[in-house]
Amino acid sequence: MKFKVLVLIAIFSIVSVAGFSQEACSKYSLKNRFSIELGGGHSIAVSKPAGIKVNTGMGADGIIGFNAYRGFGVFAGWGWNTFGSEFFDFEETGYMYGFQYKNAIKESRFSYTLRAGAIYNHIEVEGAHNSSADGFYYDSGHGLGLHASGTVQYSLGKGWAINGSVKYHQLKRDVELLVIPGTSPLPEVEDYNIHLKYIGLRIGIIKNF
Repeated sequence: MKFKVLVLIAIFSIVSVAGFSQEACSKYSLKNRFSIELGGGHSIAVSKPAGIKVNTGMGADGIIGFNAYRGFGVFAGWGWNTFGSEFFDFEETGYMYGFQYKNAIKESRFSYTLRAGAIYNHIEVEGAHNSSADGFYYDSGHGLGLHASGTVQYSLGKGWAINGSVKYHQLKRDVELLVIPGTSPLPEVEDYNIHLKYIGLRIGIIKNF
C-alpha cells in the first residue's frame, strides 16, 4: 500500500514538474512572437568624451522584439542616457535595432535574450546648471553606432516577465564645446570628436504576446 502511494506521489510530482517546465518554456516559444520591454537603470561610461571625466549616469529604454524562427528574430527600440560632469551634461538619445536570439532555460521560469545591432543616436551637450558653462547647448546630429546586450528574464505568468540586462553602446560624433568656461570675456568654442562608450545596467518589465 505504501509503495503504491509513493508511486502515485512520484507520478504526480513528475507530471507537475513536466507541466511547469512546459509552461515556463512556452512563455518564450514561437507562440509568443512579440514582446514589449520597458526598463531603466544606471549607465556607466568606459571612456572620457572629449577627455572629460563624467559621473555615473542614468538611462531608460523601450524595445519591441519579434521572434521569426526558432528563437531568432529582430528588435527595435528607443533609448535615453545622460552623463554629468563639472561643466557639461551629455545626453545620448535615439534608436536601436538589430537581430536577437531568445531561448528558455529548461525546467525553470528563466530565459535569456542576446541582441546585436546598431544605434542611430545623437549627443546633446548642455552647460551644467550653476556652472560657468550654464546656458551652453550643442546638438551633434544623429549618427550610427554599435549596440550589444544580454538579458535574463523571469516569467510571472500570463505573458508577463521581469528582466535584468546589460547593454553596451558605442557612438562617435563631432561636437563643439566651450574652451575653459568662464576665463574669456567672449565665448570660445572648439571642435571635438566624441567617442562615447558606456555600459547600461537595466531592470525592467516585459509583456509577451
